[in-house]
Amino acid sequence: MTAYTEVPDIIEAINKGNIYHYIVKPWDETKLLHLLEKASEKFLLVIENKRLVKDLEKDITQRKRLEGILVRRDMVLAAVTDIAANLLLDNDWRLYVDEFIARLGIVMAVSRIHVYRHHYDTDDNVLASMKFEWVAEYISPLIDDPYQQNISYKKHKLDRWIAAFSKGELISGNTIDFPQNESAWLSKRQIKSIVSSPVITGGECWGFICFEACSEEREWARPELDALKTASSLLGTAILRQKMELDIAAQRDQLAHVGRLTAMGEMASGMGHEIHQPLSVINLNAEVCYSYLIKHDPDSPAAEAASEMSRHVEKITRLIDNMRFFSRASSGQWKKICLIRPLEDALTFFKEQFRLTSIELDVTMNKNLPSVKTDAQKFEQIMVNFLSNARHAVDAQKEKQADLEKKVTVVLDYKNISSEELATLNFKKDENTSNQVIRVEVKDNGIGMDDDTQKRCLEPFFTTKTVGGGTGLGLSVSYGIVQELNFHLEIDSQQGVGTVLRLYIPVKKEDRYDGLATRFANPDC
Repeated sequence: MTAYTEVPDIIEAINKGNIYHYIVKPWDETKLLHLLEKASEKFLLVIENKRLVKDLEKDITQRKRLEGILVRRDMVLAAVTDIAANLLLDNDWRLYVDEFIARLGIVMAVSRIHVYRHHYDTDDNVLASMKFEWVAEYISPLIDDPYQQNISYKKHKLDRWIAAFSKGELISGNTIDFPQNESAWLSKRQIKSIVSSPVITGGECWGFICFEACSEEREWARPELDALKTASSLLGTAILRQKMELDIAAQRDQLAHVGRLTAMGEMASGMGHEIHQPLSVINLNAEVCYSYLIKHDPDSPAAEAASEMSRHVEKITRLIDNMRFFSRASSGQWKKICLIRPLEDALTFFKEQFRLTSIELDVTMNKNLPSVKTDAQKFEQIMVNFLSNARHAVDAQKEKQADLEKKVTVVLDYKNISSEELATLNFKKDENTSNQVIRVEVKDNGIGMDDDTQKRCLEPFFTTKTVGGGTGLGLSVSYGIVQELNFHLEIDSQQGVGTVLRLYIPVKKEDRYDGLATRFANPDC
């Protein structure tokens, strides 16, 4: 600069160099130091100003991003609020799912939304099948793709997902950040970022809603995730509500049916009492006729007819007595009995039914049974319910398999078991419990039960029969009595093959049967 002679050239050089201050020789040292201090302060101020400007720009960007997140959250919550009335109050929540997920898809600016439902395979593994779908305009739908049905968590190594879903937790993030096996599976579906939120109904995971971004990665903020979880919770509530309403309606119908059966039972008991008197008259006159004919005309066919009348009157009387005993409330008193008599009484109700409907009844009873202290009437009720279920099961299978030879097998015997086997039986034991048990078995070759039905068959009001065909209380009530009487119940069933209902009844040491008839003094056996 000192080479310049013209003042304008010097000024231009100063401006281009952004020189803070120009001094001439010779300079004053104190003044020079002061100028350097001022120049340093200005330099720091410029740097700080640039930083503040940069932070301000970043803050504005962050604020705009946060505003966008909050707007999306509020719009999701608004969609939840708007659709809640229809989802929760209408009889069928499925009518509103398409509208609901379409609105969520637009608000969240995602590529696809899928609703999956869980079910189980024969090995009890969890599968997921697509039930509803929304896609953006530029995305191809997947709902008709067979690969979107029966997706196995185990096969695709997504156990982490089902574990999270069962706890009500979300799965979210960019595909590239997922474990390798999950990332590969998501990439095949062109997913770059995802949120999967579980649909919980009554504490169980019904399925999940999947929000997919296919064009770019994105960051899922906590307010957005909370809003999406609220949306899936609403869907779960709607599903649970409909299920509960259907259950209540079915229970209402079944309770009405139970009421009718109760009234019929009371009426039948009253009718039985009224029928006894004319039956006694018929029986008395038949005996008079028989005595007269045997004395005056013993070879007359009428004598045999009179004798047959007496036998049938006795049969009707025994049937009515059994019916009245069965319909009468239990006394609650336990007595030491042989179980042959109450089992025979239960069979009385079904022998003729089975004969008329061509059901082969095979009964095996061991006459040398140990005695047990129990309620005979409640034991009979268990057996009536078991036999009733067996009859319905074989009739149902006959409708599917025309050549089926319907068969019900009843076994009553005892067996000696090891201490290890005794420990596995679910009844109370004490020092007087022996290693001998009575086994009661009702087996049919009927329709059988699948795994889900077998798991629920002891639930009150659960039935696979049509309304009016069953109350759903038979096995449930029986199981309650089994627990009350301290028995053990086993159910072995296979769909299309049949069912075995098996009771194990504990025997006290003093009541054990040791194979010597002289030791056994029970007149009922």
